[in-house]
Amino acid sequence: MSNYPATTMSISKGKWYVYLTIPQELREHFPGRKQLKRSTGTSDLQDARRRQHGIATGLYAQLDACKPDIRDMISDLLGWIGNADEVQRMDDEGHLEGLIQGAKNLEYGKNPENDTATDVVNEQGAKALELYRDWKAKAATAPANSDAVLFSVATREYLSTNPYGPAKTTRDCELSLSQFQDFTGDVILNDITAVMIHRYAEHLGSTASRKTIAKKISYVKRLFDHGVRKGWIPHNVFAGLVLDKKVGRPLQSYRPFTSSELEALFKLDMKPHQRGLLSILITSGMRLDEAALLNWENVKEDKSQGVVYFDLTDAIVKNRGSQRKVPVHSSLTWVTQGRTSGATGQMFPEFTRDKDGKAQASASKALMPLIRKVTDDKAKVVHSLRGNFKDMLRDAGVSKEVNDFITGHASGDVAGNYGSGPSLRVRKDAVDRVSFSNFELLA
Repeated sequence: MSNYPATTMSISKGKWYVYLTIPQELREHFPGRKQLKRSTGTSDLQDARRRQHGIATGLYAQLDACKPDIRDMISDLLGWIGNADEVQRMDDEGHLEGLIQGAKNLEYGKNPENDTATDVVNEQGAKALELYRDWKAKAATAPANSDAVLFSVATREYLSTNPYGPAKTTRDCELSLSQFQDFTGDVILNDITAVMIHRYAEHLGSTASRKTIAKKISYVKRLFDHGVRKGWIPHNVFAGLVLDKKVGRPLQSYRPFTSSELEALFKLDMKPHQRGLLSILITSGMRLDEAALLNWENVKEDKSQGVVYFDLTDAIVKNRGSQRKVPVHSSLTWVTQGRTSGATGQMFPEFTRDKDGKAQASASKALMPLIRKVTDDKAKVVHSLRGNFKDMLRDAGVSKEVNDFITGHASGDVAGNYGSGPSLRVRKDAVDRVSFSNFELLA
């Protein structure tokens, strides 16, 4: 029996009846009905109450009969991998969870046209993983305040507390915990040693950067912090652990485009929203998500200084230092005209926003195929435009202070403790020192 509503009783025509409200998701199996009812066959209340439990069990069984087997649901989400017995066999042999994780974390291929299909597989895999965990949770014993809590049980309980807000961070946490368990096995928390953690870091180091390794291990450390608070372990074995600095690849920095690559990029045939976004990126130094999330309401004018600017002070940005005002370059006449004409809403509605309200993934998928037409250098990506803009400002004689303030590397317009930085007029003059006459911007 699932967590169905409790039954109630009411008298009708001299007899007591037991009523059960049908959950919304099951009402399609009972057309036109919101409740199930069955007579107790008696008018005596005490006698009816004695019969209520047995009748309720029968009503609950009716609801259970309408619910599909959770193993069949997992199979359907994974594109039909067999009936419930086959799915059970896969799980008994230890293959099912890996298959689900593979679908959930399917990576994009070289052909952007397949990205939509990949997104569907990832989404279905995520749903299958949720069902799988619910299934296993019902079969597992809840964690106790002891020294014998399995990693899988601790993980499930920890994730149920929703330790992270953003959906992307939650997915990263789930993946990191799953990868750690794949390496160590489903062991008791107390059996995890510092040696095992160092070996895991070395295992990751064959393909991951030092920063990625530190991030993945930090997610596991947070789980062990939770375990200490719950009394499952006496101390956190991750606390004070220092990883070998030689483990993992150094973080690869993005490289700016050459002048010829930039000119070739802007000469490509592309859609207006792609050219518009690229035009803002190269003339402002904004991060991709900052520009892709712009609304027309973010375009404002400081009439006292005669400057039209992008207002990022209340936007979803990387940090408080990024909450700033960025002058609109004089070449972007379409931006100033849009503001004058009273445009409202999303500037780039073509870029879909994820559960965290971000559009970076959608925008990147739209722009990266264009970039790969002008360079195969993996260190050159959309973010490289930000480096190009900073170089252009420097070459135009703009001071580092003003340069950093425009690009969000300084304290920002709302985070500074001593004034609000260079005036908008100073920033505007700095931005307009850079010429983009060789680029086919969206005008």
